[in-house]
Amino acid sequence: MLRTKTMRKGWLRIHRARSKATLVLLISALACLTGCSGVVSLHPLALPHGKGVVFAPALLGTWEEEQTTSDVAINRYTVARADSGYSFRVVTGADEMKGTMHLMKVGDRYLLDVYCPSDGEQLPVHFFVRLRMKNDTAWVAAMDSDWLQNQIKTRGELRHELLNEGDHRVVLTASSAELRKYLLPYAADDRAFGEECELHRVAPKRK
Repeated sequence: MLRTKTMRKGWLRIHRARSKATLVLLISALACLTGCSGVVSLHPLALPHGKGVVFAPALLGTWEEEQTTSDVAINRYTVARADSGYSFRVVTGADEMKGTMHLMKVGDRYLLDVYCPSDGEQLPVHFFVRLRMKNDTAWVAAMDSDWLQNQIKTRGELRHELLNEGDHRVVLTASSAELRKYLLPYAADDRAFGEECELHRVAPKRK
């Protein structure tokens, strides 16, 4: 019996270590593909057909990130309709990422809850992005991990885990209800978001 308990504890330690390692790899991939993934969450902020969830047809189509340097591959985002929200595909050179997202209206602002499902090698996670749009131009800005860590440390409201000491990326473990209660009020605060990325539509909207 003692040997069984010891083996079980050992397996749990290995499993947790592997889970944390795959999460690090996932966030690194997101950073390459989106340029903004300092904070991820295990639970959604926006629930399908939930309060505040809206659908904006103007978001459909193919978008490219404005290129600031010639030696960096362009990010191309293809957005289509899916259930109560959207499906998306991000292509950067030979790399590709697929997922789904939901749009929330919070006061006079819009937030995207972007979900990256598991492919068996990584943990499924959400990350949150502010969205502004005008005609065929969109601006997106993700939650800023430095700001969020400071809020977590000083207010102690959002449950979270730090990947490792010295890493600015955090994993929110708070429930959806907790996220809506403690995270949404900061949507009106520009300090909650990182630098904006500018996108331009390159293909017509898809219905």
